[in-house]
Amino acid sequence: MSSSTVRVLYLEDAFDHALLVKAFFNTLPGYEVTHAQDGDRAVELLKNEQWDLIVTDLNLPGRDGYAVIRTARQLSGAIPILVTTGYTQAQYEEQALRAGADQVMIKPLRQHEFVTRVVKMVEHQGNEEGEPNTREVILVIEGRLGDAEMGCGGVMMGAAQEAETVVVLPILNHADAASYEELQAARIACGILGIDLRLEVERFGDRVAQRDLIRRTVAELQPTSAYVPASGDRDESRREARLMTLQAATEVPRLYGYETATTGSTFVPTRFVDVHAQMVVKMEALAAYQSVGAPRVDLRPRMAQAYARYWGRWMDFTEVEAFEEVERG
Repeated sequence: MSSSTVRVLYLEDAFDHALLVKAFFNTLPGYEVTHAQDGDRAVELLKNEQWDLIVTDLNLPGRDGYAVIRTARQLSGAIPILVTTGYTQAQYEEQALRAGADQVMIKPLRQHEFVTRVVKMVEHQGNEEGEPNTREVILVIEGRLGDAEMGCGGVMMGAAQEAETVVVLPILNHADAASYEELQAARIACGILGIDLRLEVERFGDRVAQRDLIRRTVAELQPTSAYVPASGDRDESRREARLMTLQAATEVPRLYGYETATTGSTFVPTRFVDVHAQMVVKMEALAAYQSVGAPRVDLRPRMAQAYARYWGRWMDFTEVEAFEEVERG
């Protein structure tokens, strides 16, 4: 970083939202925030001054957020860039990441999540400049939409709050396995959790293409952990998603099986994670499926809470997500 002071260029044209986020930054000692309301002014500031972090909206007067991101990348390839946007559709996040953003957060922003994300991004940049990178990369494979949110939504959200990379990859065994409402809900739910959803709908039902997709995703991300449906699942699509992942993720250091609505009685978890702090937001994410009319009774928020309280017996009766450790070979 440029000095002991963290210099932040913050781009937001909505005055009320800018006031809120600047109040978030005021809780961080040592952060100096410069606010600009249009993309043209932002480009001037980028060219004339040094910055340690960029936080930008996408919809800006003048040059839009995508243009600002591309300019920042041309001027300084390593600077951390966080996008904050009200767009919930997946294509906006994908375009932002392709332009060069590091992470995307969906509005409305929550103070704890935002502040945690900012600090981790700045710290990670410091690590890249002088220390080894120890950031986690988590890949979650699901055999039906919503499985990731139900089975390990708390873990995913907790990792995202720590500025770790979290990617959900749906692997469905029929081309028409997901309705329009489910696809819409999945995008909303992952946006609420602050994680990356990679939807390649055209590959649904194509086993060869999906197996290749998993391999390419593993090669690209090099995940430190992968989550798959637990062993003995009674649903064919979930079983196939698990098997494809085990075949393609042989180099992933840690593999965990998570619970779904069709997990069998052979599920014997050995890893328990306290997700009490993430439970309310996890339930909000699952509620997205009901809010858009998706016909998924197995994704009811209260069911997730019941699961979490059941497994809480192993951790002082808090709310817990349970996982089996996947054995190799």
